[in-house]
Amino acid sequence: MMTLLSAPTTGLIDVATDLDPWAERLSAELLKRGENPHNGSPADSDSPYAYQRMGEAGIIGLAWPRALGGQNMGPVDVVKVEERLGYHWLPLCSYLLSVKTIGAAIMRYGSPDIIDRFIPEVTAGRLMFCQGFSEAGSGSDLASVRTRAVRSGDQWVVNGGKTWTSSAEFADWMYLAVRTDPDLPRQKGLSAMLLDMRSPGVHVDVHDTLGGGTFGEVTMSDVEVPIGNIIGEVNGGWPVLMGSLDFERVTSEKVGVAFWVLDRLDELAEVRHRRALLALRGELEACRRLGHEATRLIAAEARVSRVSSMCKLSVSLTMQKIAALSVEICGPQALVERGPDAVAMGRLAAFHRSSVSMTIAGGSCDIQRKIIAQQGLGFPR
Repeated sequence: MMTLLSAPTTGLIDVATDLDPWAERLSAELLKRGENPHNGSPADSDSPYAYQRMGEAGIIGLAWPRALGGQNMGPVDVVKVEERLGYHWLPLCSYLLSVKTIGAAIMRYGSPDIIDRFIPEVTAGRLMFCQGFSEAGSGSDLASVRTRAVRSGDQWVVNGGKTWTSSAEFADWMYLAVRTDPDLPRQKGLSAMLLDMRSPGVHVDVHDTLGGGTFGEVTMSDVEVPIGNIIGEVNGGWPVLMGSLDFERVTSEKVGVAFWVLDRLDELAEVRHRRALLALRGELEACRRLGHEATRLIAAEARVSRVSSMCKLSVSLTMQKIAALSVEICGPQALVERGPDAVAMGRLAAFHRSSVSMTIAGGSCDIQRKIIAQQGLGFPR
């Protein structure tokens, strides 16, 4: 059993009893540091400081084996923890990428050498990943990736660019989708590999997002990647990349944020808004349970794409409904971030801005509907 140490946000914690107080203290500490004041969701906000604190607390990689720094926690319990971290508005972008998406993909598809090299550093909060999937003209259509990797001796030489790359300015490594054989059909010539962000030829431009965070635009010019850094098989990256997206689309942390917003709206609402608030709580509970079901399927290595897409779609649409209701309840004050007229710490405004991108980021709603129709309902392509 882990024990809570005396320092406010450092040292191992007992997740079962001390998670909420620890997360609340860390959230307050970040605000004092000037971090994370007006970000609309955990995915919009990033903090190497918070990521390090999470590693020290033993919160990173809870489902992974103890030999790799994890706690052998059940997967559904892990997403419940992530929901509570979201409820306390912690900056989780690096965690979601390094642990929930990329770390989980490495654990499932990586070689024993790669697992031993990377996973203990992730669980300790010392190593951060970014994800190099999207390109200009290759967003939701991942099979159209054009970034090339050409074999040269014991290296791959990578040229191309990635955009919408969250955490790129902080990341130590990139989990990269590349085309290793342009002569094969689109989905057959892709590979997944790990690229050191400190390598010569890597350049990152940083841009602000509507939700209050940032994303990186990454260019790679003759960047060398060791052949041992392939995840899965050469030219066999498609199932690896698709499996990674299944991990990504279970967004329990956003459920936590949305419940925090509903709790604040309950405090501010008039009687006439009660029915609408209760209806949205019901929808959000359905989102929560979809996340739990998708997590069980992922853990069982069952087909999960239709359920994970249902998770992504339902959370995105419910967040937009909650954002719209916040304006109906609070009026213009819901869109004020700073000053005496701001309500709910100014977070409603950030949440509202962030909700706009929820139906695009991580795979657009139209793509999720297509996956549900084809893989869930058996509709033709």
